[in-house]
Amino acid sequence: MARELKYEHVDVFTEKPLSGNQLAVFPAPGQISQVQMQAIAREMNFSETTFVFPPKAASSAARVRIFTPAEEIPFAGHPTIGTAYVLAMRTKAKKPPEKITLELGVGAITVDVEYRGKKIQLLTMHQPLPQFGSALQNREQAARALGMMPEEILGGGVISNGLDFLIIEATGLAAVQNAHCNIEDAVKVIKRHGVHAIYLFARLAGRGPGAHARLFAPTLAVVEDPATGSAAGALGGYLARILKFPMKLNLLIEQGIEIKRPSLMWVHVNSERGTIEEVTVSGKVVPVGQGIVYMG
Repeated sequence: MARELKYEHVDVFTEKPLSGNQLAVFPAPGQISQVQMQAIAREMNFSETTFVFPPKAASSAARVRIFTPAEEIPFAGHPTIGTAYVLAMRTKAKKPPEKITLELGVGAITVDVEYRGKKIQLLTMHQPLPQFGSALQNREQAARALGMMPEEILGGGVISNGLDFLIIEATGLAAVQNAHCNIEDAVKVIKRHGVHAIYLFARLAGRGPGAHARLFAPTLAVVEDPATGSAAGALGGYLARILKFPMKLNLLIEQGIEIKRPSLMWVHVNSERGTIEEVTVSGKVVPVGQGIVYMG
């Protein structure tokens, strides 16, 4: 008889179903191997799929493993926020949790949960602090990887916060919108810089979002990601350094528009005497559906 594994399907960094970034959460997978989890993630074919296990520490709500279709990763933004949402919705406590701590590959990550009445309004993830690596090494190669002209790239560098990103700044919105991932060249750039993905962005002036971004991660079997909370936090750290470490940097990032899954992420960076002290990324989550995977 086939074993049934139930999962929750949520969309993260959006309040409208069928937009944002898709996530499958298996809240009680029981005894399951890494090979089986990877196979399920490949079958789901979302950017990430999470599996929830009992925590090791009493102060944590759960231990969570995150899989892309290609491999397990130690940290990611929308899986962290989406999994926290599912756990908050499933709680049997009389008082809904205002904080949920998840044990990930990078360590314990806390998510603040805000409510409007009984409905979850916003979730805020406290990220690992960014570490700054080497600068963009070859503008021409990066331009080929992104289908851009070299003069459309202002610069960039490697930022690590549990995952490693090559942040690349474009000259303007049109350059980002018109970019496309040339997979072979993108893989070369990713391997050359030792990162997981390329995060391309342009600053936006005036009202609304402060940055328009796109993420390409072909080595993770994610050609383009609709919303990337971990990269959003890395971008906040990158801009805080460029802007000479202001005391507070508040940034609204839009992503996923080009692939018809619009997403919004709020990033807050607090600095003290030239050192980044805190990075948080906030977003909304909406439930989409439920399902069952049959395991032979």
